[in-house]
Amino acid sequence: MTDALRAGSRPDAPVVEKVEFERIGEGRGFIGVVARGDVSYQGGQAESRHAPATLIAKLVSADPAIHERMNRYGGYERETFFYKELAAESGIPLPECYYGRFDSKSGLSVLLLEDLSGLREGDEITGCTPNEAMSVAQYLARLHARWWNDQRLRGLDWLIKPPSPERAVRSQEEYRAAWNQSADRLAEIFPSEVFAIAERFGRKLAEYLISSAPRDVTLNHGDCHLGNTFFRDDVNQEGVVLIDWQAAGVRRPASDLAYFLQGSLVIDDRRKHEESLLSCYRESLSEGGVTGYTRDALVGDYRRGLLMSLLESVFAVANLDMDDARDGALLKTIGARMIGIADWECGDLIPE
Repeated sequence: MTDALRAGSRPDAPVVEKVEFERIGEGRGFIGVVARGDVSYQGGQAESRHAPATLIAKLVSADPAIHERMNRYGGYERETFFYKELAAESGIPLPECYYGRFDSKSGLSVLLLEDLSGLREGDEITGCTPNEAMSVAQYLARLHARWWNDQRLRGLDWLIKPPSPERAVRSQEEYRAAWNQSADRLAEIFPSEVFAIAERFGRKLAEYLISSAPRDVTLNHGDCHLGNTFFRDDVNQEGVVLIDWQAAGVRRPASDLAYFLQGSLVIDDRRKHEESLLSCYRESLSEGGVTGYTRDALVGDYRRGLLMSLLESVFAVANLDMDDARDGALLKTIGARMIGIADWECGDLIPE
């Protein structure tokens, strides 16, 4: 631990005497081992500017099947390299990464991150307030403005990119397999209008992905929901921090925003405040230096972001344990909120 801290962000860290870890987040859908460590230093040194008193350790899943699937997906590698290569330039508050390493031969990884337990974690089932959603919209706009059409992103192989035709066909096959496995449960979770759109989307997904290349792209978090969101209640500090960057990728603007607003606001709040939230996002992009991004372009990207949220939902229902009380309640809550897909007539985007 001493070597890791010194090789990472704390070169002057004192010698670590011991670390006591406690597993956290079990039953919360983490696809890895997450633990909080209490760190003691030689000589009784407490936390200082050189060394954290607590930290979060993230490691690969102990389940070989999950480990293999995550490495095939690139999730462990992606989050490690995000913190090592992009986090410092992201333009947004993030957990400090004390140390990160990914070994491509074994597929093993470790991240030592700032402990955010002093902040308030979002609750996906309860949802957030419109003011909190406004803070997230501004946060996302800062990230997206920083990386707007940045050519550097295209050269980072570990980021998710717009799919090739071959990848689009595989995505459709995977979606159809998940749909066939979970259609009965999806019929209970989705509003009937959304279920019909989702079923039709599976037959045209590859064609849609190939034909809908975006004009503008930027760095997206890729899994922007309240379970990955922390809020600072101190008005003197920046208000939002996102964790879990395993799905970071190059996508159209407003993809993160669509995913967050639909899943995080109760339906009436979303319908009432959605236009003002979109305007806030666009204004914040402009403040970040983005020009020429019209409201029509934003609405188009937002609708496509809503439609693409079907992929995550269908895969989640196919893979999560519906008999687990929290997982079942979460999927039913988010499934009902996906009426936004019908509200915005996203089915019209699917090729005939």
